Amino acid sequence: MTRHRSLPLVALLAASALAFTSCAAADTATPTTDATPGATAGATLPDAADGITVGDGPVEIELWTDLSCPYCAVLEETTGADLEEWVADGSVTVTLHPMNYVSTKRGDTTDYSTRAANLLALTADAGELDAVLPLYALLQANQVDANGAPSDADLLGYAAEAGVAADLTAGVEGMTLADWVQESNDHWIGEVVGSDTPVDHVPLLVVDGETFELRGDGSDAARLRDAVAAASATD
Repeated sequence: MTRHRSLPLVALLAASALAFTSCAAADTATPTTDATPGATAGATLPDAADGITVGDGPVEIELWTDLSCPYCAVLEETTGADLEEWVADGSVTVTLHPMNYVSTKRGDTTDYSTRAANLLALTADAGELDAVLPLYALLQANQVDANGAPSDADLLGYAAEAGVAADLTAGVEGMTLADWVQESNDHWIGEVVGSDTPVDHVPLLVVDGETFELRGDGSDAARLRDAVAAASATD
């Protein structure tokens, strides 16, 4: 049975309004493995370095994110509906770059970062790209909390709720794309993107090659709309 959690978003937003930090990575700028990006990708999923891309609009939005990061959940809560709408109307292309270091930083022994990102990757690999953003929203809204971590059955329930038709049971239980998730994390840690911004924290948002400033003061959604509108006018 699918469990729905309600993150303490009000508290998080209040804290963020004072000082929006992020979930910082470990003090290292080098990958932790020598894995070859894309080694575990299937017919549809691209190389790990390329992330999971949905939509085909002229404005390109890239998001480095971790499904155990509470700030990423706040960002999804405030901007996710807009991203889905822009993809649907052909305005933007969204690329998610899954990271998986936050579970360990938060003391989560269930490795939800990897398990949830594995499900996203399985969804993309099954060619069900229309379900990626709705599923991402559900995964962010159902992070590990005081009641524990979502089970494999919960994850499959979120996939079904997001509209995934494929049977992803074997991939969820076997974590078949966990290596792809790890490759994505290891490829991007320490890389410089956007406006000379190092990938040493999440969330990290880049709009048409420019780093978008996340303030957490209640202005992010409106400013992102303005940024996308401005980028649309020049593309």
